[in-house]
Amino acid sequence: MCSPPSFLATDEFYSGVLHILTAIEVPLHIFGAYVIVTRTPSKMSGVKASLLLLHLVGAFVDVYLSFVTTPVLTLPGCSGYFLGVTLWLGLPSDVMSYWDISLVGVLSVTILMFFEDRYFRLTKGPTGSRSWKRVFYITLHYFISVTFIAPAYYKKMDQQLGRLLTKQTIPCMPGEVPARPDFIVLSIDKTLPSLCFAFMFALIFPQILFFVIRISWFLYHTVSQSQATNRLQKQFFVALCIQVFIPLVFISIPVAYIILAVYLDYYNQAANNSALIAIAFHGILSTLTMLIVHTPYRHATLEFFNIEQKPNTVRSSHVGGDGKI
Repeated sequence: MCSPPSFLATDEFYSGVLHILTAIEVPLHIFGAYVIVTRTPSKMSGVKASLLLLHLVGAFVDVYLSFVTTPVLTLPGCSGYFLGVTLWLGLPSDVMSYWDISLVGVLSVTILMFFEDRYFRLTKGPTGSRSWKRVFYITLHYFISVTFIAPAYYKKMDQQLGRLLTKQTIPCMPGEVPARPDFIVLSIDKTLPSLCFAFMFALIFPQILFFVIRISWFLYHTVSQSQATNRLQKQFFVALCIQVFIPLVFISIPVAYIILAVYLDYYNQAANNSALIAIAFHGILSTLTMLIVHTPYRHATLEFFNIEQKPNTVRSSHVGGDGKI
């Protein structure tokens, strides 16, 4: 049974909401980068570069997906089309969709490398040099992030046949959708694309979990540094986990819907659009969380907006000497 027509299923609603989000996230991301660059205290200098890289990659992926390409997924099929500025430029849909997927992989690897860098600096010290093995490890993962979906594109089916089969397998889809010149069908058989995503998830998530556990173990079992330094490192690590995992938990619901829609062959374009809009909130939520959970950034934000800060009655963490996190 087909779902009733809904304004939520229209391109006007979908692109309009994403453009509003773009108008919000661009100045927010710029402010976030400004705060990292100018208000990161010297005690946090060791994490400044990796924190800025994570922020910039997330901001770029946000703007690219919500404004530059604005992809529309027609789940449960591995198909869709675009509403962003690249549509006006006449860029090939297969190229745009490939880079959309690859950028998600790049962001995932950047999150992994963020925790890897934190673990490396904790165990080797802030001035530890990078071995060729570590450079190879980082380079390999970024290479995989932009190629993991390549097998699905290598086996991409004939587009005319794909549009015909898509309409047959998703009869509730309006006829004008597969007739769009920019409509792309990656595959009717979802096995290969699903395996590509499963491989990327299996590669990245266990490693993130590994580094989180190893960092936690190191912070709570090391006695080779002052208590003040150790306390500050623990507080900073908790703030980092909150910054990364709150947005990930938030988008887990729409991601779960996408997986179920594909698995159950369920078509509801209003729900598809709503899921992607919810995922688009990731960047905004990530930057807001960063500005809130890190004390120097929170103070800088309140100061920027001329908001009076209440006296802090809790003893603040202090690191004597040259202690850094």
